[in-house]
Amino acid sequence: MLYHTGHHPPASRAPNDIDWYFIRNAKELQEAGIKFKKREGSWRLFDVVFLENGTIEIPCLKIYDTTESLFRNLVAYEQCSQCKHLYVTDYITLMDCLISSQEDVQILRHSGIIENGLGDDGMVCSLFNNLGTNVILSHRRYFCYHKVFDGVTKHCNRKRNVWMAKLKHDYFNSPWALLSFLAAVALLLFTLVQTVFTVMSYFQKD
Repeated sequence: MLYHTGHHPPASRAPNDIDWYFIRNAKELQEAGIKFKKREGSWRLFDVVFLENGTIEIPCLKIYDTTESLFRNLVAYEQCSQCKHLYVTDYITLMDCLISSQEDVQILRHSGIIENGLGDDGMVCSLFNNLGTNVILSHRRYFCYHKVFDGVTKHCNRKRNVWMAKLKHDYFNSPWALLSFLAAVALLLFTLVQTVFTVMSYFQKD
């Protein structure tokens, strides 16, 4: 009970006319330009925010052998209570969306969001996927992370963000890729200038 009340995020309500929808996993979001960062300065585990620069900040979660049973008991408490705000259930829903495979766990682990005390990323993936099964979701109006979901969805729906993310992934993900890209641009400019001078010299002769 103390764990439940001590870690809840700031309360907020979604507009009444918004329907339920889910966000994609961490790998797909990263490919769409979303960045993941460990949230500093917050002692609330469930205090997750989405920033305008396309970054999801999530406090660090240390996962041990007892983590699944702790979350399962807290979810059971919420499911049996009359609480409108299902903080733990909402957190599990968020993490279940973000984690579909070991690759997703790896992304969150490298970002400092997850500390894996189980030793295997597949076990962390199974943990959240199992916890997210057969639970009654919050009413969309009271869902803790409606602002996060809305921000992420709007970001991913902007084609410019997706194109920029693909450009960075394909051409700027390493120094060699960047050099190859710059060399290709330089070659293109050189060819263009050479063509212009050739055409100009042709007309000058005439």
